[in-house]
Amino acid sequence: MNKFITDVHLGKLARLLRLFGFDTLYKNNFTNSELLRISMEQDRIILSRNSLTAKMNKSFFIKYEHPIRQLEQVIEHYHLRTQFQPFSRCIICNGMLESVSKEIISGLLEKNTTEYFNEFWQCKDCERVYWKGSHYQKMAKTVQNITSPPV
Repeated sequence: MNKFITDVHLGKLARLLRLFGFDTLYKNNFTNSELLRISMEQDRIILSRNSLTAKMNKSFFIKYEHPIRQLEQVIEHYHLRTQFQPFSRCIICNGMLESVSKEIISGLLEKNTTEYFNEFWQCKDCERVYWKGSHYQKMAKTVQNITSPPV
């Protein structure tokens, strides 16, 4: 499976790639030398909006400004449609998510969240907790639009 690292201009794309289950590193202050070093050490593809950065080894130039179009460009170029694993990674830190019981994380939740939701996932790395609230519905719609594009 392809692994990615994105430059400073592609934070929203990084979150979208993570939403679809792709291992994607992002920091808003990676230097070009860091991008190249990490790419080589971890066998990652550099995604960049900077035409000079995109000329580096194992790099790909993202031509679109809109994040959904960027995502579609990466999916098509790298033939990723069969590799989707939505909601398996933390969109914030890139860690893997695992199902967790309400009892274990109840101290981290607001009262209404505890009252109205029963299924939870937690990032193994940053410990952020996820559930199927209103934000989930928006993300699920994005996943559906990409996985089942109109004919």
